[in-house]
Amino acid sequence: MDRPSPNDRLAFKFEGVVIAVVAFALTRGTVADLLVTERGFAMEMSAVLVLAVGFGVVLYGINLTVSARDRTYTRTVLGWFLGGAAAVGLVLGPLLIASSSGDATATAAAVGIVGGGAGLLVGVRSAETDRRQATVDRQIEQARLLNRILRHEVRNSVTILRGHSEILFEKREGTADRSKTAITDAIARIERAVDETRFLTVGTVDGGSGLEPIRLDEAIRRHAERTDRDASAVAVPSVTIRADRYVDRLLDELVALPDWADTGADPLAVDVGDRYVELSVTAPGAWLSARERDVLVEGIPEQERNDVDYGVPVLRLLVGRYGGDIGVDDTGEATSLRVRLPRTGRTGTAGDTPGLASGTLWRTLGIGLAAGVAMGAFFQATTGTLPVIGALYGASVSSVGWVAHLFHSAVFATVFTVVRSEVPGRLLGESLGASVAAGVGYGLFLWFVMAGVVMSLWLNVVGIATPLPNLSPASLVGHLLWGGLVGALSATLPPLPDRQAVRDRTLAALRN
Repeated sequence: MDRPSPNDRLAFKFEGVVIAVVAFALTRGTVADLLVTERGFAMEMSAVLVLAVGFGVVLYGINLTVSARDRTYTRTVLGWFLGGAAAVGLVLGPLLIASSSGDATATAAAVGIVGGGAGLLVGVRSAETDRRQATVDRQIEQARLLNRILRHEVRNSVTILRGHSEILFEKREGTADRSKTAITDAIARIERAVDETRFLTVGTVDGGSGLEPIRLDEAIRRHAERTDRDASAVAVPSVTIRADRYVDRLLDELVALPDWADTGADPLAVDVGDRYVELSVTAPGAWLSARERDVLVEGIPEQERNDVDYGVPVLRLLVGRYGGDIGVDDTGEATSLRVRLPRTGRTGTAGDTPGLASGTLWRTLGIGLAAGVAMGAFFQATTGTLPVIGALYGASVSSVGWVAHLFHSAVFATVFTVVRSEVPGRLLGESLGASVAAGVGYGLFLWFVMAGVVMSLWLNVVGIATPLPNLSPASLVGHLLWGGLVGALSATLPPLPDRQAVRDRTLAALRN
């Protein structure tokens, strides 16, 4: 149980697979068929543009599959993609098919791709808006809790200090000890309020940028020492979660909730899955009030009420910060409170999330296109085989060959990045030479399997007789050139910064 399965970063998103498969089905052959009709240069370029859009949507779906986006984000994008393809197809499809002199199936596919691409753009914007709104909602909840702490704890403590200070100054008999105790308690309340304020302003506002791998077993051991509980009562494997130093506070508040109801709570239970770790506490009866349940599941209400302890909203905020969720099960005889947190690897970096960061994916796209251009130029100059690549998609023309070749290059570069992120660094090495060697080996694999076997089978299926396997020396040189470039650029080019990080730095610079 030293690392998640598979590894500490990647988590495939099914929604991205659906987008890629649907877009590829629409793009494959049917759109390329538009190019073989004699309708002039403008129509040919329009068809090439539609083909490029289709391949772009496929590539986005692949990247979304291995990205760091959460399920809510990917589901939103998928819904808009399918909705856009269906809506545009129903509205414009019959008109374009009736007025088109070409293949009706190809026209329908082109309409579906354009509609899906438009829906994809809207979906991305909608998902980004939802993500930002979720961050704003969490900050609003923090502000409400902060306001409650300042108004009640600090103000009441100051009132106590002021009143007992006047008593001490008046030197009333028999009041010194009582005033000393009251002042000490008030100071403790202020210190607690200051600690709460620090948690709210530092622990959650930064949106998770300070998160890092935290050993769960060590956090539970520290919790047991603080609360005089038996740490051995909970069997905890050596797994890591993506959190920060406030995970200790999360454990304290989670385990303390049943204690407030004066019940015999079960020990903290830990259930480890492939992607998540579930922490739960169970106690007899309905020990969570309706208000506490609402705060945990729905959020901190706008209207202030004092019937919920501070620990309840603190627990919700921390779970949200760590990318987890909260569930409550009430069977009538017992109530269970479940907290599910994402796993990460012990070698993960600060800010690491399951999946590849957007900056890494953009860099990989650039690397794939650059290596694809170099390889394509080599093939164009030596063998002129790029039109054959276009035949895979129904049109043996150079323009389709180039578009398809660059699409393949970007996809295989993404696969290279995914594999490199999954394989431990000590196995392949992190140096430039090791990366180039890995790229060359990957290029050799693509030459033998993908170009020599898969492409040959594909060409025979579409009616172009090709030997099996088709292993030409020129193809070998081209694939080794491509692999070496991908390996070298992957080791030397830094990931592009995340768009949100760039936006934050730009706004900070403008303020200064």
